[in-house]
Amino acid sequence: METDNVLNQLTFSENSPVKTMLLQQEHFELLRIALGKGVRIPPHHGGHSVFFLVLQGRGIFTCGQEDVELAQNQYLFIKADEIRGIQALEDLVVFAVKG
Repeated sequence: METDNVLNQLTFSENSPVKTMLLQQEHFELLRIALGKGVRIPPHHGGHSVFFLVLQGRGIFTCGQEDVELAQNQYLFIKADEIRGIQALEDLVVFAVKG
């Protein structure tokens, strides 16, 4: 069994996302992504499906050709073949499940 607080040792960078691997298994990965206000992950092809859950803050999430603003406790699922990206409107912490 593994247990911890997903926000332990949380850090932000002024110019790049801080990705922390929380758990890595054969068929999925759990990550915490912290983006300081204004930091972005440009739209790109990920090659895998991903589920994003906003733990704190607000951000613009790109899914395919659409942008959607998400805030705390909101989520988004992106299929493997869809473009994805994130821009932090304020300090943003996202829980991501990569499949």
